[in-house]
Amino acid sequence: MYTKFKKLIYKLLIPGIRIWKKIQWRFYLWNSEKIKLIVGAGGTEYEGWFATDIYTLDITNEKHFKKYFKKKKIDKILAEHVLEHLTDEQLKRTCRNFYKYSSPAVNIRIAVPDGFHTNPEYINKVKPGGTGEGAMDHKNLFNYQTLSKLFEDFKFSAKPVEFWDENGNLHDNFSNDENGYIKRSLINDERNINGIPNYTSLIIDFVKE
Repeated sequence: MYTKFKKLIYKLLIPGIRIWKKIQWRFYLWNSEKIKLIVGAGGTEYEGWFATDIYTLDITNEKHFKKYFKKKKIDKILAEHVLEHLTDEQLKRTCRNFYKYSSPAVNIRIAVPDGFHTNPEYINKVKPGGTGEGAMDHKNLFNYQTLSKLFEDFKFSAKPVEFWDENGNLHDNFSNDENGYIKRSLINDERNINGIPNYTSLIIDFVKE
């Protein structure tokens, strides 16, 4: 009930939020040489990055990209646990928008739940309709192969960073570098006590071919 109430209040505030975000955007452009964009940020903010959510930048809607990126292309994109909420058609539109409105040297860091994680409890929580927070809205459960193919179909190259493979091996090359901080990762998630991978993400960096 409390969550529904918060969402209602937020929707009532959307017109004001959009105006404030436009003001923030102009200040950001004025002070930033490169555009570093967080999509689906919610309340997440990192220094040097411009944070958006669906009400200020719907990544499936090209009109929203035109509003922000008429003159300057995006240099970095960070999306932590966003794409699993999109349908297949929405994912295609998102990839097209990312390609069209980004610079040739863009780095796109995507983090989503990992469909090859070896813990059945983890999978039950993150799968579409799962038991975890927000999973009722999940449309996809990616692994490194399916997420890579999605972007490769739109002329991106995949650089897997943190992922489980089909043989049950964890590949962990993630560090907190300039391409974006991922909270739900092996090194940052508090659930990974003593390095035990209770909660990791599928993290892949994408660049243009």
